[in-house]
Amino acid sequence: MLTIIRIDRWDPRRDGPMTETSLRRKVESYGYQVSIYIWPGGTVVPAKAQERERLDAVVSGIVKITLDGESAILTAGDIAHVPRGAVRRVEVIGSVPARCLGAVSTHARSIPTKVT
Repeated sequence: MLTIIRIDRWDPRRDGPMTETSLRRKVESYGYQVSIYIWPGGTVVPAKAQERERLDAVVSGIVKITLDGESAILTAGDIAHVPRGAVRRVEVIGSVPARCLGAVSTHARSIPTKVT
């Protein structure tokens, strides 16, 4: 199965200044329950099929997300859409910790589609 990674990139002209609070509000506005993750540099979250639709958002740091073998680099303000059933792997790039918001669907409404 080919998964095209949907990424919503932060746009300060549209979204205002990027802060953890503003990113959290944006993710919650899509109907997701948010948790905070702080991963040390070099952390690898092993590949696992996702039981629920989720969003992964980066507050700080650099993260490589791989869905069904397709990879993308995420930086501050990026939100990746992870469909239910996708095999997801996460890797923190470099030695700097990554602060991320992990969010699971709570009857989420559609997020704007932006394929990059």
